[in-house]
Amino acid sequence: MLKEITSLQNNLVKDVAKLHQKKYREKLILIEGKKAVLEAIELKVEIEKIFTLENLPEFNNFETYLVNDEIMKKISTTESPSTVVAIARKPVYDIKSFLSFKKIILLDNIKDAGNLGTIIRASSAFGVDGILLFNDTVDEYSPKTIRSTAGNMFKIPIKKVNIADLEEFKKEFNFIATVVNSNKNFSDFKPKGKMLVMFGSEANGLCNDLLKLADEKLTIKMTNNVESLNLALCAGIVLYKLQE
Repeated sequence: MLKEITSLQNNLVKDVAKLHQKKYREKLILIEGKKAVLEAIELKVEIEKIFTLENLPEFNNFETYLVNDEIMKKISTTESPSTVVAIARKPVYDIKSFLSFKKIILLDNIKDAGNLGTIIRASSAFGVDGILLFNDTVDEYSPKTIRSTAGNMFKIPIKKVNIADLEEFKKEFNFIATVVNSNKNFSDFKPKGKMLVMFGSEANGLCNDLLKLADEKLTIKMTNNVESLNLALCAGIVLYKLQE
């Protein structure tokens, strides 16, 4: 049954607004936009509650709340609020399941949520099986990250790891580091076997701990008048190449 909330002081509204902050997203996350919510449902994400500006039959099987524009603005994270916002359970993945994958990427200390979301989207497009996050990488379930994935957030398992976790992967995977100063060009690389491809931040690159694990260090060669490329663009080029 559709319920209605009309007050900004409603405790549930306050709880939803708290999810704008990372410290409150230990178990629950926000999904904004009708399309994104429907895609999450299709991918079996556990939806807790849905808030909407109108009665939509697609959500009849969920605990749904009809809210006004003022409330939707408070619980949304964008300047132009969505018409649908959902609270969902954060997916939980076992690190051991990643060992059965063939192609994994690792992101080290990525600070920009838009970059992270775009890389997740490219990973979905180019056949990546899983994504590992290392060091102080931005929260993968921030609303901006989720929006930047354009509906691909829940198609690929994502897991935060430490250096000890990677020891098991080292036994089975070829570790490939993307760097700016290698003599080996990525265009000459021939993919083979199980791969773990590592990308560092635009500011600092990969940390020394990860560079020590690398079996290959590869660079995207560019013309001399271009100093660097955006991280998400670099990742897209590399992942496209690794399809071959």
